[in-house]
Amino acid sequence: MIDTVLTNYENWKEDLPNRYLPATRVEELIFKNSYSFEVIGSSFEDRPIYKLNIGKGKTKILLWSQMHGNESTATRAMFDIWKLLHEDETLYNIIEQQLEIHFIPQLNPDGAEKYTRRNAANIDINRDFVESQSPEMRTLKELVVKWDYDFLFNLHDQRTIFHPKNSNHPASLSFLAPVTDSTGAISTSQRKAIQLISCIIEGLQDFLPHQMARFSDEFYPKATGDNFQKLGYPTILIECGHFPNDYKRVQTRRFTSFAILKAFEAIIKQQHLIDKSDYYYNTPMNSQKALDIIYRDVKIENAKHSSKVDIGILYREVLENEEEISFKAEIVEVGDLSDYFGHDEYHAENRVFKSESNIYPEIGNSADFQIGEWNVVNGAKTTSWSTR
Repeated sequence: MIDTVLTNYENWKEDLPNRYLPATRVEELIFKNSYSFEVIGSSFEDRPIYKLNIGKGKTKILLWSQMHGNESTATRAMFDIWKLLHEDETLYNIIEQQLEIHFIPQLNPDGAEKYTRRNAANIDINRDFVESQSPEMRTLKELVVKWDYDFLFNLHDQRTIFHPKNSNHPASLSFLAPVTDSTGAISTSQRKAIQLISCIIEGLQDFLPHQMARFSDEFYPKATGDNFQKLGYPTILIECGHFPNDYKRVQTRRFTSFAILKAFEAIIKQQHLIDKSDYYYNTPMNSQKALDIIYRDVKIENAKHSSKVDIGILYREVLENEEEISFKAEIVEVGDLSDYFGHDEYHAENRVFKSESNIYPEIGNSADFQIGEWNVVNGAKTTSWSTR
């Protein structure tokens, strides 16, 4: 059912090229396509929180994205799926008969508009479950109780620092069936989530054989997923991560669409009722030893001493011109980085570091410097000084 449409992704993806996805753009898209929707609440700054609806089946599924406003990959993926379902009549009819799907594209529209993790009141909504101080969290909880969903999908983005343990591949997708307490006991709802995630992982083996991981299963008492799981709602966390040379998350968005569609297929075919938990447990845990760029064996020196160091760089995302984010490279680690890997790496072979501000690389500084004859601009090695 699903495999056929996956190969034709370019034909059904929505026109959302930018990672910056303001609330106004989402609202425009909903109205333009005349999707079935309702307003279920409002944000701190009184922006509407929309819920899209499709299907009349007996299995009820809720997916929400941009609980953190600067995490838009799954939102774009879900609009891809929405477009597919409205263009593929056969698939639409199957979904409509078997499932009832609700999707909140932006739980945190204020944060989405400003490209910030937190909401307008600086509350991390994902840690607001217990006190529910934010209107966004109150809206989510009220909706879940009202509809008594069979499955919940909590959709996020994760940073480029994550990778499967003991691997130099990025974690393009990470999954978690959140725990319900700190004892390690597996609840009924968690087991159901593990079974469904296992179906997703199995279905994506040919697409991402080395780039899937499991997110930390540490118990977070105030976290959304942990608490919904504790209340008996099978909850699936998906973290959309880095794919090589894909900082706009174009490929990750594609694989996220595939993952969600594979979950729908597994539920319809009842594949999640078969024990495939080995796929879940055999997927490596997330590790955090990746950097965007590493310069290795860089020589630093003064009149008396010299040393050889590695320089680690990460990109910081900055919203510019209210159109799209830019990536500002910053030095984050200096020293022996042999236990790290870089998505890009350069071997300086004892070339000497220089910068306008200092003879040493400084943590927190912009990654603009020279290494011997190399000219490094915003982290990237460009033309050498000798050829300028």
